[in-house]
Amino acid sequence: MAFISWFLSVVVALLATATIAMALPRSAADELNATAPQSIFSIEMNRIDAILASCMPNAD
Repeated sequence: MAFISWFLSVVVALLATATIAMALPRSAADELNATAPQSIFSIEMNRIDAILASCMPNAD
């Protein structure tokens, strides 16, 4: 039981760390252009769209 509790606390800590890291601006330009949390969210969505697009096969 103690191991499960420890393991879950490690998972929660890693998720919290990942959440904080994803909220940080990627560059100084991103930091200067970010006026609201929505702009940070849109930057991340653009990155996710690019990742998904790179995984899709070409329609040639």
